[in-house]
Amino acid sequence: MSYAIVINLDYTSYHPQDCNMVWTAIRDTMIEAGFILDKRLLVSKQPKQLACEAARHVIEQLNRSKAVGGIDIYSYLKDFYGYDHSQSINLLLPEPESFLVEVQ
Repeated sequence: MSYAIVINLDYTSYHPQDCNMVWTAIRDTMIEAGFILDKRLLVSKQPKQLACEAARHVIEQLNRSKAVGGIDIYSYLKDFYGYDHSQSINLLLPEPESFLVEVQ
């Protein structure tokens, strides 16, 4: 099982350079905490509860650190949620039912 954490920043309210700095700090710290960057998702092999606790801990740790210049990280977060990544469906791929397998 893999558990994905989604973090979207509020680019409409904050300057893109500031959001980039915040995202870089979040991404790097999440990776240090054991998450794997998969496109725009941060994925963990940990169970749901541990993955969510780790993600919350990273954001809280960053919020208290000087790594982001003492800004309130939470004010930059537009979305911060997790879900079971194994339930994701890649809509860029054809539906599994559309494949025909011929046995010879």
